[in-house]
Amino acid sequence: MRPITEKRDVQDRVIEHLKGIGWEYIPPADLLQKRGNLKEPFISDILAEKLKELNPGIITDENVGDVIRRLKLIPATLKGNEEFLEYLRGKKTVYVEKEKRERNIRLIDFENIENNHFAFTKEFSFEDREKRRLDIVLFINGIPICDFELKSPTVLEAEEEALDQIKIYNDVLPELFKYLQFYAVSEGIRLFYGPTWKYESKTFYRWKVENEFDFEKAIKTFFDKKEVIKTLSSKIVFMKTEDDLQKYMLKHHQTRAIEKIIKRILEEKGKNKGLIWHTQGSHKTLTMIVCADELRKIPELDNPTIIVVVDRLELEHQIYQNFQAYGFPNIKRAESKDHLKKLLEEDYRGLIITTIHKFEGMPKNINTRENIIVLIDEAHRSQEGDLGNYMRGSLPNAYYFGFTGTPIDKTEVGRGTFIAFGYEDEPYLDKYTIDESIADGTTVPLYYTLAKAELHVDKNILEEEFFEVVEEEGIVDIEGINKVIERAEKLKAVLKAKDRIEKIAQHIAEHFKKFVKPLGLKAIIVAVDREACALYKEALDKYLPPEYSKVVYTSNYKDNELLKKYHISEEEEKIIRKEFKSPDKSPEILIVTEKLLTGYDAPILYTMYLDKPLKDHTLLQAIARVNRPYPKKTCGLIIDYIGIFENLQRALAFQSEDIEAGLIDFEKLKERFKELMNEVDIILEKIDLNDKTKRTDNIINYFFEEEKRQEFIKIFKQIQEIYEILSPDEFLRDFIEKYKFLVQIYQIVYKIYYFDAEKGDIRRSILKKTEELIKENVKLSNLIDDFPIYEINKDIANTIKADNVSERVKVANLYRSIRIHIDNKLKENPYLLSIAEKVEEIISQLREKHRSVESTLEELIKVAEEIPKAEDEQKSSGLSKEEFSYFWILKRHGVKNAESIAKSICKIIAEKDHWMFNENAERELRTELYKVLLNYQGNVVKLVNELLDMAKIILE
Repeated sequence: MRPITEKRDVQDRVIEHLKGIGWEYIPPADLLQKRGNLKEPFISDILAEKLKELNPGIITDENVGDVIRRLKLIPATLKGNEEFLEYLRGKKTVYVEKEKRERNIRLIDFENIENNHFAFTKEFSFEDREKRRLDIVLFINGIPICDFELKSPTVLEAEEEALDQIKIYNDVLPELFKYLQFYAVSEGIRLFYGPTWKYESKTFYRWKVENEFDFEKAIKTFFDKKEVIKTLSSKIVFMKTEDDLQKYMLKHHQTRAIEKIIKRILEEKGKNKGLIWHTQGSHKTLTMIVCADELRKIPELDNPTIIVVVDRLELEHQIYQNFQAYGFPNIKRAESKDHLKKLLEEDYRGLIITTIHKFEGMPKNINTRENIIVLIDEAHRSQEGDLGNYMRGSLPNAYYFGFTGTPIDKTEVGRGTFIAFGYEDEPYLDKYTIDESIADGTTVPLYYTLAKAELHVDKNILEEEFFEVVEEEGIVDIEGINKVIERAEKLKAVLKAKDRIEKIAQHIAEHFKKFVKPLGLKAIIVAVDREACALYKEALDKYLPPEYSKVVYTSNYKDNELLKKYHISEEEEKIIRKEFKSPDKSPEILIVTEKLLTGYDAPILYTMYLDKPLKDHTLLQAIARVNRPYPKKTCGLIIDYIGIFENLQRALAFQSEDIEAGLIDFEKLKERFKELMNEVDIILEKIDLNDKTKRTDNIINYFFEEEKRQEFIKIFKQIQEIYEILSPDEFLRDFIEKYKFLVQIYQIVYKIYYFDAEKGDIRRSILKKTEELIKENVKLSNLIDDFPIYEINKDIANTIKADNVSERVKVANLYRSIRIHIDNKLKENPYLLSIAEKVEEIISQLREKHRSVESTLEELIKVAEEIPKAEDEQKSSGLSKEEFSYFWILKRHGVKNAESIAKSICKIIAEKDHWMFNENAERELRTELYKVLLNYQGNVVKLVNELLDMAKIILE
């Protein structure tokens, strides 16, 4: 039984699957011949031919070289990557001398897919700041568009390791990556993907197929030619937010919603509406932008009018900027009711951005065309008052698609939203729920906890001055909430009482220092109004450095001195918003009341200190500020000083199943922690841990089997995540010693059985507070130093025989010792690689139960004894490391005169220094090696393959 390897079990399968869907495979040597050198990114002859074919009369033999040179001059930056995407999408021009004008050029035919040339290669070498070799690179029309990195399924956290590799490649090969638009990684089971240049939690996605472990289907659907062309034409988006250029790829739920909208308009006659619920944090604005762009390009719609409706002026400005940053043509922002009326009367074709309020008083039937598509953000807002009626009356034949980031509630407004956008048999045209979003890693779960009851608002005041009023008036937006609060005199008096604000500020400061700052994350305070923001700032500065916090609210010339003290300009707000997102800059706490409660995306935000009554949509929208994924952030936390979470049904009038997966009582975490600790007790009871001199060996012995290791690792990671959230809560006091012991066990398992951890990779799986725990405890941090490493020498068999541990522990320790020895000496002794492969084969046979523990130990001892003999033989041979490496292989195959033949082989290979990248040179080299090995009686092809594999290692 052969061991599982990256090449055989992943790369070879990928190659076959790609060939099976029509991608042409070009061997590396052939490709290098076409490229000419390692610094050439394009398959130049194919690119030149396709440029001329796709641009007749524009690109000719005379100017094709100039066009390709221009492509090479694109800056090797994220901005350059955006510029090249514009080239790919046909948005760039070339001057045509005959016509004396600029003409758009095409690099890809997006209409007729088979007019393009689809190819890929493996082991693609490229030289830039360094020379690197990528696993698989895919090309369209000779242009590199995707890097696909592979790992063996036996590698722990394989997808993360592959992603780390791509990050390195991007850093050292920018001249290649300025063209690559997306990447993929796989361990031969699942497929993950994302945009190049942006390697963040929020842009690392898993490709979904019906059977999540159907590897062939994943490859064939993700790399389907039509799918890849669609990805390049519309699924990659560049946008500028907070002056930073961002790059995204649409996720499955986004493309699914867009496709459903297009299908409804083009194919489903009699249906002219739909409701799309994509939970907060799932980039529905991006979905709307790309949807609008796709709609405007559909010929059957005959130059449609697309109207994007938002619920706030601030969002109108923001979405207008987003459309501009996307490069959307023909955008009009309705400046007033009259301006909107004029645009509709004059039959404007293109995109109109407006607030719902500008439809107020709009005449009926102002435009009766059917090719008007209205995309409404926060759809429930369109049901407020008569605004929705005015909109529908003015555009009676339009299509209406409502987008919402929250599920529709059970109130009258909610029922109205269903009626306005849904059908009896179809409440939602598409939905992407909170639990789906968490499972995909698009968002993290939210935990809420109530502060001390003495700080809460009296329930009667809260009911009379807030809940009842909000429900009676059907309020669904933050402006409406603020108006209610303005009238709530008793409520405001309680919330802004000096003593209360002082106590809460002190609590926030202590909580932030203990629970938030150690994670390297940030927080936000939501105060009842602008004055409360200023009061919190004054109080907080007594307990935290003033630079830690900033107030962000809208200024008013009528403000008193306290409010004026915290006025900031638009430019200052811009800087604050940007610097808050940076882990290395202040502020660390934002104090707000309305601004930044919607539309502000700061993944570093972890905790919300909530001291403002909110309800239904406004509450979900606000707390979703803390649900964005961020490295090593496992959840978002809300601390409720009002008491609104005391009665969740009162605060959130939604179906419980729509929100319960993403909004969890903090106390349940403690219950879950206890449950997991009990689960791990069951495992530990099976290990003899009483004898402290032998318990490490007993741990190694117990976790010798893969299934037991995986079970423990899964439970430990859940425990660690909860510890990260709870620490340093007093609740953990009874568990801390036991948790330290679990950390020790985890380190033993990881270090003994997952050898890449020798490079420090264990830190990827250790979260911040556990890492600090390890640093603070000598026993934890020095644990690995106590593990035995057998010295690989001639007496290794006696050393192992004398070791008073079980045979399983001997196997684990010996395997680890051999690997460490080989890793340390491989550069000077390349022949050790063949020994390493032999070791992996032995261990693989053990894992697959084709070999016993006793037999495995016996074989590993033989290998370990072989190493010092080989090293001594090399020293006395007088051969160079290259010559001895070839000699070692020849000797194993029983070749006579191995030493002199090794010298000849070394000389022949050195003279053919480009054989790895040139098929003809490799063919000639093989012929010469066959001649040298003419008298060999065995499988000469296999022997030559092994010699060339060794040559590749030496040349690297």
